Amino acid sequence: MGILNRKQTPTEETITFLRECGPTCSSRELAKALGGQPYYYNVQAKNGNLPFEFMWRGRALRIFTESVIKKLKGE
Repeated sequence: MGILNRKQTPTEETITFLRECGPTCSSRELAKALGGQPYYYNVQAKNGNLPFEFMWRGRALRIFTESVIKKLKGE
């Protein structure tokens, strides 16, 4: 699960950036905040392995930011 295996706590800057994205963020915004490649998040979502709540808007992946923040905080 890549990003969740890190032993690093999320910084306030990361959480603030994610909240500024709005209720959902794109795979590109998520990669900017957490690292990795946007394509990785799309593939994981298509395979049903993305550890965050998400939805598809047409072909665009939208990830719920509060879901990401909760996972990062360990909630």
